[in-house]
Amino acid sequence: MEDARRVWTWAWLEHLTQDLKYALRNLRKSPGFTAVAVASLALGIGANTAIFSFVDAALLKPLPYPHPERIVSVWEKNPFGFSNTISTLNFLDWNRQNRCFQYLSAIAWDTMTLTGSDRPLELNVQRVSVSYFKVLGVGAELGRTFASDEDQVGKDQEVVLSNGIWQSRFGGDAKVIGREIMLDAKSYTVIGVLPAGVFDRTSAVMWLPLAFSPADMTRNYHWLSAIARLQDGVALDRAGAEMDAIGARIAALYPDSNKGWGVTVDPYIDQVVQPQLRRSLWVLLAAVGAVLLIGCANLANLTLARGTHREHEIAIRAALGARRLRLIRQLLTESILLGMLGGVAGLALGDALMRGIKLWLPPDMLPPQANVRMDCDVLLFTMVIGILTGILFGLAPALSGTRPDLVEMLKEGGQTTGGLTRHRIRTALVVAEVALSFVLLAGASLLIQSFNRLASIDPGVDTASVLAVDLPMSTTEFTNSTTLTNYLTEIAENVRSVPGVRDAAITDRPPMEGYANGAPFLIEGRTYEPYSQRSLCGFKVVGPSYFHTVGIRLLKGRGLEESDLADAPRVAVINETMAKTYFKGEDPIGKRILIRQLMLGQSARGPEIPWQVVGVVKDEKVGGQVFSLDKDIPVIYVTFYQSPGTRNSLVVRGDMNPLILSRSIEQAIWKVNKNQAVANVETLEEIKSKAVASARFRTVLLAIFAGIAVLLAAVGIYGVVSYSVSQRVYEMAIRVALGASPGDLLKLVIGKATLMVMVGLALGAVAALALTRVLASLLYDTSPTDPVTWVAAGALLAAVALLACYFPARRVTKVDPLTILRHE
Repeated sequence: MEDARRVWTWAWLEHLTQDLKYALRNLRKSPGFTAVAVASLALGIGANTAIFSFVDAALLKPLPYPHPERIVSVWEKNPFGFSNTISTLNFLDWNRQNRCFQYLSAIAWDTMTLTGSDRPLELNVQRVSVSYFKVLGVGAELGRTFASDEDQVGKDQEVVLSNGIWQSRFGGDAKVIGREIMLDAKSYTVIGVLPAGVFDRTSAVMWLPLAFSPADMTRNYHWLSAIARLQDGVALDRAGAEMDAIGARIAALYPDSNKGWGVTVDPYIDQVVQPQLRRSLWVLLAAVGAVLLIGCANLANLTLARGTHREHEIAIRAALGARRLRLIRQLLTESILLGMLGGVAGLALGDALMRGIKLWLPPDMLPPQANVRMDCDVLLFTMVIGILTGILFGLAPALSGTRPDLVEMLKEGGQTTGGLTRHRIRTALVVAEVALSFVLLAGASLLIQSFNRLASIDPGVDTASVLAVDLPMSTTEFTNSTTLTNYLTEIAENVRSVPGVRDAAITDRPPMEGYANGAPFLIEGRTYEPYSQRSLCGFKVVGPSYFHTVGIRLLKGRGLEESDLADAPRVAVINETMAKTYFKGEDPIGKRILIRQLMLGQSARGPEIPWQVVGVVKDEKVGGQVFSLDKDIPVIYVTFYQSPGTRNSLVVRGDMNPLILSRSIEQAIWKVNKNQAVANVETLEEIKSKAVASARFRTVLLAIFAGIAVLLAAVGIYGVVSYSVSQRVYEMAIRVALGASPGDLLKLVIGKATLMVMVGLALGAVAALALTRVLASLLYDTSPTDPVTWVAAGALLAAVALLACYFPARRVTKVDPLTILRHE
């Protein structure tokens, strides 16, 4: 038995070796066909490899932490059912009462200024609970992470560095451990350096202990996020139920701040990979998959046409005793070999495309945990898809080409028309190409329409010639409101004096970038609502000249003025949305809005104070992420004199391109304080472009893939019609001899091709009806079944397809029946 198995194995290997040699010899005999096939496959496989590398890194690979399935994100759930940031006291209660988490860590984002070198540097940092790195299961590569008592006020002067900042700012010096560095004018001790990798791809470059001061101890101010590691054996549902019960107990004890609020526990991966990114990547992978299928259909048609000229060879081999299975295996070996060659070439092309896409990818579109590279998974995917592609485009020709009519073929000396079966296969392949092309073209057209509408949204400000500059400040430097407001006033005045500057104003956030502080409010004189149940408005702190500087139009009343100082009556300007939503049918001027005061240097809000409405302005877009541009939220504006804070930016309108003025603006700021960091210098045009960068990225990519699909479909149609015309020359000659005009012949050929295209469009429309609904959440102000877009896509594809038909069909008008019939 063992000897028989050994003999069979050697025989199989011998046959495989013969098939490979024969396949290589045939491919060398047809260098043109081989080059076209490999190039086509390389294009399709390369695109799939590139996109798969992103899908694999972002969606398929587990998070780069030990037992990542046990890491969860924990949020408060507001009365409207949405996840919300967390208040300090609620978090501390969670930490004491829960039994489902092994570790629970709070996180607060911050910016700090690193000084001690020639130029102050703004850094993104995270303040975290001492258990943060235990939640993630990560230790320091150098030094240590936080000890258990280092989240106490007075013991929180330590910092852990990312590997990237250690290398770039401290030269990779191991002696950095124990060194004192100055952050926001305070001394911190470096205690550790994290491993290279995931922490180098996050925007934070340093981690500090999160110590809660007495002023932070509140339930009314929600500012923290949290992650946790589940205890061994605790399921997500059980943790969610336990935390929800804890939230209910807290709400019962503190109804004014917590009534209607709960807790939600989600897999951490859902926070890392947002649904929109997940859907975008799958859509792009499906698109390149469709492009590859269209390429396979083209190659199948090309192989079928080539097989016609090999029928005599196949017939001879069959007549000499070759079994059909052996012939099929031989032909499939040839196509699989082509697929593997295309896979090798596609791997090189895919690597280049991946690198190009990474350079063009909008910042922060991918999560920091996604390390996109050509690894073993991507290599395996490329090889598998190369083999499958070879089988896919080679199977139909192999099956149809190994059913020879030996007598007819040998009698005709190899001249054959290929048969009805092959014609039907070619037709079906072209129909499939048109259908797939329509799906891609319709999807791309919808995204283009959506992007154009998104990009044309009026931001509510005049973006021309306006520069935005972040001015990170520390509460340790500015503990006094008067000192801070005087400092900001001096900076604004210095910048206004720069030649070429028309105006400058302080704002807590530039237009279209970041959300205004969410402030629960109550309109004086209306029914009392508990603090936890109140509606939210954006609370934006600006300088008196802000509206003039950025071009926001005053609709009613007056704007903010230089006389609205700290000791003057508290006044506010509201936006149009707030006026229409909460003062419908009445004049808001003179009304008073109750909002708890923002306290300088404190996370807790102060006492509730009334702000008297003195004006109404046009809406500006305050959101900074894709699709927030379309939302108009209610906003209240107050002067920084009356509500100062350390989160400040400067907007500057110039008489010229403001980027030209940026150096002079920096110098003007440094005249006030040489240690003031100046960060994120951008024009409002750049901010607006950045806000729609992700939408632009996926739209352009899908449009490129759709364009390639349409071109491939056109090539396929051209090839099929051209081959059909060449095979029907004798028939056409007879028709001409019987009186048919050139126009009749043209109509005959184009008519049949048009039928193929129309069937393909119909099938494509049915498929698109189901598939384009996947795009619904990626579209702005555009229906996934928008009839105008669909008709335009169909018309464009039909026009290209018919143009591809016309040129080969035109040859039938030049048929000379006498010459052809005499030759036959």
